Amino acid sequence: MKPTTWTAAPVLILVFISIFSFRLLFAYNDMPKPYMTVKATGYQWYWGYEYPDQGGINFESRIVEDKDLKEGEPRLLTVDNPVVVPVNTPVRVQTTAADVIHAWALPAFGVKRDAVPGRLNETWFEATKEGRFYGQCSELCGVKHGFMPIVVDVVSKEKFDAWVAEQQKKAGITPPAATPTTATN
Repeated sequence: MKPTTWTAAPVLILVFISIFSFRLLFAYNDMPKPYMTVKATGYQWYWGYEYPDQGGINFESRIVEDKDLKEGEPRLLTVDNPVVVPVNTPVRVQTTAADVIHAWALPAFGVKRDAVPGRLNETWFEATKEGRFYGQCSELCGVKHGFMPIVVDVVSKEKFDAWVAEQQKKAGITPPAATPTTATN
């Protein structure tokens, strides 16, 4: 075989593969209109969350110590305040960091996005079934990197609305008044 064949054949193979890869990449980044936004901020060594569409609910999510675990809770993956989202709804996740680079990764939803100080990155997911899902910071961010779990509770829309009302009450946030509907003839 000629030397040009040894060069041309791999190039053609890579071009063929890249066509499908770029289609998937563009499809992944083509975010549907999100129902809600969750902003995740990485700190050394915990996560802070904000729900701007629900009146600015915010809280910190820290790992639960071994001595405080309840029966059946997984060690090194349980947090005191999980993220709560409704099932079958697109959720935009904005990630940033306050100190060093972190990564918000949730394998069950195929999501991994770097959280970089001074930068707002964005991804999305749509959970199709209710349950508790686990992830972790997947960027080596310091000595306690392995102690930054992520927990997402996917619940029904009704349970989510009740959770939002409870969080707003705890935070003293007045929910926005319902907009009156106008009858049209």
